[in-house]
Amino acid sequence: MRKAHLDKKMAPIVILLILTSLVLIMPATSQIQVETIIIRPDGSVYPPTVPIQQNGNIYTFADNIYATIKIQKSNVVLDGAGYTLQGPYNGTQANVWVIGEGPNQVPEGTLAEYTIGVDLAGRDVEGIVIRNLNVKNFSIGMYMWTKNNTVIGNALTENILGILLSGSNTTVMNNYIANNKQGLFFGFNNPSDIPTDLYIWKNGFVDNIKQINGCLCDEYPEDEEPHAWDNGKEGNFWSDYNGVDANNDGIGDSPYVVDIQNQDRFPFMQNPAKPPVPSEKLPNEATPPIEAVIFAVSVPVVLVVALFAFKRRRKI
Repeated sequence: MRKAHLDKKMAPIVILLILTSLVLIMPATSQIQVETIIIRPDGSVYPPTVPIQQNGNIYTFADNIYATIKIQKSNVVLDGAGYTLQGPYNGTQANVWVIGEGPNQVPEGTLAEYTIGVDLAGRDVEGIVIRNLNVKNFSIGMYMWTKNNTVIGNALTENILGILLSGSNTTVMNNYIANNKQGLFFGFNNPSDIPTDLYIWKNGFVDNIKQINGCLCDEYPEDEEPHAWDNGKEGNFWSDYNGVDANNDGIGDSPYVVDIQNQDRFPFMQNPAKPPVPSEKLPNEATPPIEAVIFAVSVPVVLVVALFAFKRRRKI
């Protein structure tokens, strides 16, 4: 009778430990609140606990982040270091409409809820460089609406709109822009404020429903200056380009027509842009997933308790 009493006493403990370990290592399925990260005018980062390391005016990701970012300081570099800034858009939300096509897609009275991955918070915020960052699952991946900015070496994927561009003297180069509803959108800050000096080359536009889009005008603005879609030798890659490369120099023999005033004269036949990836961490820097840590701790505990129960039962 004493043996049976001991088995009944120890069994619930073992079962509880096993169930606890399984619950702890199961991923959470509830919706996570989107955090807003701010690079303030004084250069500080809020909240200070986010995995972004500051070195002067360079702000570098140290891990993947589920949040939006607002930049309130000019002349800073946001370096993703190959990590991902991810938002809540899952491809099926009905409370947002495609930029440039009006709100008639949304039932009357419904509030359109946009999430912007990287936003510049103020017309006087300029000179921003965004590089090496993966941006996915936002209404708008990046909203570049001020002047003198550079977007280089990023990946914008699975957004409604990859880049919304309405600021002058902006360079968009070597970005992987793929699987968005719209890859890049040209907009006006004001009806008469047409962005000028836009330089867009060495990007890869891949399988976006619309590679390029822009504000719909009743009449084409004749005073709009053509933008540079190439550097005189190299342009961009377009997955829907149907031209040929007879001389096998890697450049299409005919232009990719963006609109009546804009042409990529030297479209790439192969995509020159790739999504950035994090550099390898040193062994002592590696951070194992929390699930692995919990599993590594809980399994030995369960085994020790089970062994203890077995030995006690043998003695009895």
